Amino acid sequence: MHALVVLCLALVVSTSSTAQNAYTSDANSCDLGQKTKLADLCPSGFGLPEYGSTQDIINRNPNNAGMIVQAANEYGVNPRLALAVSAHEGAMSACAGSFSGVRGPMQLTQGTARGYGMNRDGLSDNIRGGMATLRDAIRSCGGDHNIRCLADRYNGSTENQRRNWTNDVTRRVAGLQTASIPQGCNGNPAACLGPGDFPTPGTNPSQVAGGPGSSAGGAQLAAIAPPPAATDIVVGSQMATYPPSSLLTPG
Repeated sequence: MHALVVLCLALVVSTSSTAQNAYTSDANSCDLGQKTKLADLCPSGFGLPEYGSTQDIINRNPNNAGMIVQAANEYGVNPRLALAVSAHEGAMSACAGSFSGVRGPMQLTQGTARGYGMNRDGLSDNIRGGMATLRDAIRSCGGDHNIRCLADRYNGSTENQRRNWTNDVTRRVAGLQTASIPQGCNGNPAACLGPGDFPTPGTNPSQVAGGPGSSAGGAQLAAIAPPPAATDIVVGSQMATYPPSSLLTPG
């Protein structure tokens, strides 16, 4: 009898694990230009994917993670924040979905995606639409330091869910500060310049959000930086590496 009970429990655990893993799905390649539909990667439909640590999620979804980093670079979003948000929202899985109607690695609604001229049921559009949403949330919050403010604008659900979003994204960003993260699909480092930043000589313009070759706009790079104004705040060069203090204020 004892052996039978153990066997039954093992079958239950195995079935549960299989059901979860059915909704964990990575892209077939790291290419933000691909036209792959979410449904093409999700024969079992949409549901709760396998979560865990952010690094485990990246390891299970290396192509999706690479596309998230590349999109973050294009839209001027800290790649570590982008990875943390996607890890919390949909475990970076193409097949993540819920009863509320959100889908994909960035858990977009169709309405939000359409607002950016995108289709959330396409993998690349899902990632780019999520990054555009996150970029606009950062602008509304005056920067990426107030995670609670970002939760209110990106998640926008119940108070408890937004509090959980704040705590989990903050924890995941902290965990990524000293971790190696993927490069974008084009091999560019996981770091970006925003519009108005002045690149070092030899910088690829496509690495600049809004620059030529990026999908975020057509702003041109200035040849030289203007002299500082009296009201400018002078920061150290390490700011470009996104230190923990730039992101970890829950609000």
